[in-house]
Amino acid sequence: MRTPAAAVSPFLALSALLLLLVATSVAANGYGGGDAPAAANGYGGHDDASSGPKGNGGGDGGEGGVYHKAAYEKPVDGLDAGFYRKSCPDMEGIVQRAVRKAVDADYTLAASLIRLFFHDFAVEGTDASILIDVPGQSEKYAEASKTLRGFELIEEIKAELEAKCHATVSCADILTAAARDAATAAGVPYWPLKYGRRDGKDSVAGEADRRVPMGGQSVTDLVRFFESNGLTIMDLVVLSGAHTIGRASCGAVRPALCKLKGGAAAMERRYADFLRRKCGAGGEGEYVELDGETPTEFDNQYYKNLMRGRGVLDTDMKLLPDSRTEGLVRAFANQPSQVFEHQFAQSMRKLGEAQVLTGNEGEVRRKCSAVNY
Repeated sequence: MRTPAAAVSPFLALSALLLLLVATSVAANGYGGGDAPAAANGYGGHDDASSGPKGNGGGDGGEGGVYHKAAYEKPVDGLDAGFYRKSCPDMEGIVQRAVRKAVDADYTLAASLIRLFFHDFAVEGTDASILIDVPGQSEKYAEASKTLRGFELIEEIKAELEAKCHATVSCADILTAAARDAATAAGVPYWPLKYGRRDGKDSVAGEADRRVPMGGQSVTDLVRFFESNGLTIMDLVVLSGAHTIGRASCGAVRPALCKLKGGAAAMERRYADFLRRKCGAGGEGEYVELDGETPTEFDNQYYKNLMRGRGVLDTDMKLLPDSRTEGLVRAFANQPSQVFEHQFAQSMRKLGEAQVLTGNEGEVRRKCSAVNY
């Protein structure tokens, strides 16, 4: 039986209010470039009061003082918390048990499932297109996907669900639930999900390489990517915080060890020397922890590391110097970890509801690795 999310304490509510006040500054100053005046930019609280998609503003303003919900706050047609209540009542239990068992056996799989979920979202929303297995052609075989893991686990869960609820549960819903359960296994607060996503029929490797952020992007590029998918600067900085767990290959780390351009902060010298020695000895295939301080704990250490020049990826190192994201990094670094963790849950929920297929769109695959014929 699921344990409901704990009530937010007065302290966390106050922290969210402080973040909301910071976010008001972002909305007032707009999405100026990296050389914009360095204001106390920050994120909104639970309702993401920072500027909304396409820079249309957020908060509770509107014409004549009337509140207008942002698109990301509105319910998604076709998604329902009780979607499988009758057709497959143990759907969530089956996914949760499988994920918990897998993460208990290999804690690094938690970060891998979250990353798999994000890569799927990045190409036209969460439709399980990343799971389609067509050698050399599908997203799974893109350059951007070469270090993804978790495919086998999702397929195993799908097989169990097919045995108990044939042709009922979509792979997109399985992946969404698996990512949530991986995050909660790592320490993120539980958040309820709505179901009813349908599976996409198309999967093109080139689209993954074109759309998935894989390093080298400016903060402006990242903001555009998130906004184009219905998310906000809040979500950009919060979801980047997933790098508080997991690992990166030395090939991905190398740009941050070079003299960076495009507004990246300087890496702390001793930490850079450590990474050079580790990657020099192991080569491109060697892995390093994304958070060298508390690599197995889901906390706000990622933001503290950025403040100390100990980010690992170049896109992470660019968040602190940019006036649009600097205040957000500082806010999460200086607030208790619970503030970041609760906001991470909210941003993950939004990620799973952005640009999804529902109703008669797409299909419910019989195997996650292949479209129906």
